[in-house]
Amino acid sequence: MSKVGEKLVCSVCGREQEVPTCCEKSMIVKNGYLLCCCSDECGYQPIPDCCGQKMVYT
Repeated sequence: MSKVGEKLVCSVCGREQEVPTCCEKSMIVKNGYLLCCCSDECGYQPIPDCCGQKMVYT
């Protein structure tokens, strides 16, 4: 589950969503992608888009 305060926010409309989880832990943002640190098999996933832009990690 995400820690309090970890969310993705759209800088255009202000929509918020929790940081996705993988392997039962919050993913981290690295090199413009979401990264699961628990397994090499999971690896990188794209940051979700909203209003035509990547959401921002806060």
